[in-house]
Amino acid sequence: MISIRNNRTGAWGKVLLATLTVGLGLATAFAQSSTTAPAAQSKTVAQAPTKSGPPDVPTLLSDGQFYLGHGDCALAQYFFQEALKTAPTNVEALVGKGRSLSCQQAYAQAIDAYQAALKQDPKNVLAMVHLALTYRDEYQSDPKSYPNRLSDALDTVKQAEAIAPQDPKVLNTKGVVLYDLGNLKEAQTVLEQAVSQASSAAGKNLTNPERSTIQVNLGRVYRDQGDLKLAQQAFRRAVVLDPASSSAHNNLGNVAYRLKDCSTAEYELSQAVSLDPQSLSAMSQLGITLFECGDVKDSVPKLEAALKLNGAVFAPPLYTYLARAYLKTGKVDEAVKRAQQGALLPPESADAYYWLGQAYQARGASGDVQNARQAYQHALQIDATYQPAKDALSSLP
Repeated sequence: MISIRNNRTGAWGKVLLATLTVGLGLATAFAQSSTTAPAAQSKTVAQAPTKSGPPDVPTLLSDGQFYLGHGDCALAQYFFQEALKTAPTNVEALVGKGRSLSCQQAYAQAIDAYQAALKQDPKNVLAMVHLALTYRDEYQSDPKSYPNRLSDALDTVKQAEAIAPQDPKVLNTKGVVLYDLGNLKEAQTVLEQAVSQASSAAGKNLTNPERSTIQVNLGRVYRDQGDLKLAQQAFRRAVVLDPASSSAHNNLGNVAYRLKDCSTAEYELSQAVSLDPQSLSAMSQLGITLFECGDVKDSVPKLEAALKLNGAVFAPPLYTYLARAYLKTGKVDEAVKRAQQGALLPPESADAYYWLGQAYQARGASGDVQNARQAYQHALQIDATYQPAKDALSSLP
């Protein structure tokens, strides 16, 4: 996670936006069905047993793949398990079962399913790719309990690469794992290869959304190395390839904001929110961008909506931003409440305590001068160089 301690106002917003994009929207591997899946659509599923017998394995596999592709992982798991009752060594069914379990966060069982598939077909590249991604997901779910899973993921995808060195899915997965390991230069090289292969004969079976995902991953690597222009180009290609990708619009909006292009940032982030209203990253970035670009009134409902989404408590600066927006719109009591939450949620920041002090001063109730003094003092305990807190403290009576 990127530190926000020594950043001020607009710069603080830029860092928070980067934090939200990296921490809440980690590099995407398109082979995982759990990334972005719409609600399951109606479909004629495997029929109940008739005189001619139960559904055949290909039909069960087809139904499982359909529901997996539409995000109904539990139903997909059912069909794959039904197929395995008839064909217990069927590799497609085992891989499908693993994917279904992985997108339900049942990582240990998913790993068992992939390993069973590889026992039947030791050179099955798809099983290796999904196994590597599940190792990565398990690490991200609990780094303390699974500290070696990223290394396991890299070892696994290297095995896949030895079999299919030009497969863009393999290269994309390797790039994602290297990104997570912090090897940005190597990740860049691998993802550039993935982009190249995706547009060659090796990528003829890829869908445009899959090609878009590779561009998003490459753009993130460029962005994190500070090359915003190249990042912008990659994210634009991602949007062209898949206009329905919330992730592509979200990342393009983030880079546009950092390039001080408010109108493009607001447009792209609005698109991201429309496509995925439950994305904390997109909603938060839209609210912050509106605030920092001077549209404070419109930022308030977006920031309020962001705080209702899952994971908001892990982004305490959002509470502080909403407090600042309330202060500017005259909602002083609400500002104090949100500023208190922003200051108390870990990790502590000088900015949060400074704005808490500002909220107390704006309210001006009995004891608020002392409350503000304590807030500014706490800010300086966190960061003794924080000049706004020094100035505010010295101006108190």
